[in-house]
Amino acid sequence: MDKVKLVVFDLDGTLVDTMGSFANYAATLMVRHYGLLHETGYSQYMKTSGLPFRQQLEVLFPHNVKNDSVADQFEAWKVENLDDAFFRPEVEEIFDGLHNLGLQIAISSNNLQQNVDHVSQEFPSQIDIALGFRDENFHKGEPHFQWLEKNHNVDRPEMVFVGDSLNDCRIAMDCNVTFLAFPTTFSMEQFFLVDPNVEHVDPIIKIVDWIGDRQSRSQSVELPMMNASHNPWSRENSSS
Repeated sequence: MDKVKLVVFDLDGTLVDTMGSFANYAATLMVRHYGLLHETGYSQYMKTSGLPFRQQLEVLFPHNVKNDSVADQFEAWKVENLDDAFFRPEVEEIFDGLHNLGLQIAISSNNLQQNVDHVSQEFPSQIDIALGFRDENFHKGEPHFQWLEKNHNVDRPEMVFVGDSLNDCRIAMDCNVTFLAFPTTFSMEQFFLVDPNVEHVDPIIKIVDWIGDRQSRSQSVELPMMNASHNPWSRENSSS
């Protein structure tokens, strides 16, 4: 077990409690443009959360000519409401605790890069890097993890990814990164259907203790085992 060097957080639904408002407005757009019931649109948004909204629409309404314009409306609404996005009150304590353990902190989100940058300004000295969706070649998942490996001198076994969605869990599994679930958007029963061995923290403040325990276990594994045959106090190695 490797010691953790970098904790990678999802943003929306994990550090920032925005999923309810996002799902509500997405459902409003689905009612208006696709004829869904509001509750159906809400549940479908939640079900596909963790993907960029344009990809969510493609999953729900494959090849629909409205997808691009509806996604643009959604992203424009998010920009207009950025100042209503607040970090959870315990986040500052979490960041302080992780830094005290000597860890780096990153954000990996499929929200647009400019939105991630704006929200992250609340903790400029504590968030080491904030990565958002830039284009189809740079997004949460393999592109972000590759970037972190290259630019922060950290291997994947030394990362932990914390997220609230089932897609976050799938991404971590596909990318061979340890995943820690924060079950606010989905229940642990739902997470276990994706990964029966997934671990979780709830409330999220417990992540500091979880990481601390893992660091302690990693250190104990690294301690060399004494070979009894070379024990200077054994009778076999003592002079007669």
